[in-house]
Amino acid sequence: MGIVKIALKTLLKEKFYKVQLHTKTLTLASKRRDLPLYTRVLAGGVAIYALIPIDFIPDFIPILGQVDDIILIPLGFLLVRKLIPEPVMRECRYEAEQKLASKKQSAPASAD
Repeated sequence: MGIVKIALKTLLKEKFYKVQLHTKTLTLASKRRDLPLYTRVLAGGVAIYALIPIDFIPDFIPILGQVDDIILIPLGFLLVRKLIPEPVMRECRYEAEQKLASKKQSAPASAD
């Protein structure tokens, strides 16, 4: 495998992990009773929108179909992050990291 393929594969794994971490963090935050209802609903909505394949603008529409994924999801993450207090966000992120690490350890090793 060429160096470019290895670098791309590593970059994609890193980006995928970050999306997993953000969505898991928001999912955990949406379950917190100490946050206002509108914050929990928005956090859950952003996490669900990032995970489900249904889009506001279908992907078959040229340019706009991909732009909503590229713009709306990061904007949703940023908005929710501003609404959730930093200590709560740190707790949720730590718990998400722990859950993803335990999930990774229990998963069978893939043959690369």
